[in-house]
Amino acid sequence: MKKTNEKFSMMVILLIPVAIAINIIGGNLTSVLKIPVDLDMIGVILVGALVGPIPAAIAGILTNLINGIFDPTWIPYVICSCFIGIFAGLLGKYNMMTNWYKLIISGIVLALVATITATPVTVFFFGGATGGGASILAAGLMATGKEILEAVLSVYIVTETIGKLISVFIAYLIIKAIPERSLVKYKFGEKYIKKNK
Repeated sequence: MKKTNEKFSMMVILLIPVAIAINIIGGNLTSVLKIPVDLDMIGVILVGALVGPIPAAIAGILTNLINGIFDPTWIPYVICSCFIGIFAGLLGKYNMMTNWYKLIISGIVLALVATITATPVTVFFFGGATGGGASILAAGLMATGKEILEAVLSVYIVTETIGKLISVFIAYLIIKAIPERSLVKYKFGEKYIKKNK
């Protein structure tokens, strides 16, 4: 019972909606600008880095469900957000988001998770195209004769790596901006305070 309370303290409950808002802003920004990278998981990574896998997975799932109200193409990617949250939480738990070289490793890990989970969804639900910037690149590759799975996988491995690297660094900068008195209230918060000293 104690572990449940720690995972879902008032600080965690308040952090999740903030994370969802960050995700929605990042997702809308990439959608409006039609850039071929996704910045819709910054909040999920933030939650994972501070409090662990389960709250991060919840933030990811809720982000997709809320976005899915306005754009149903988000719904099938719930599984991707869930896994990104779980892995972000595990990376946070094992001190993989406390300095720049660990952030690079974390970004690559999360990019692989995103690629492995999103590629089948994009191929089987949407025929390789969802209308985003990455879809345009995939369509271009398919026009050159590449198979749909190969084209989507080739695009995602590049765009997800760039997107997740940017996302982990933004999440880290947000953590660094949180006052120490607030940071200590999160499960993994002290890891980031020690790096300041």
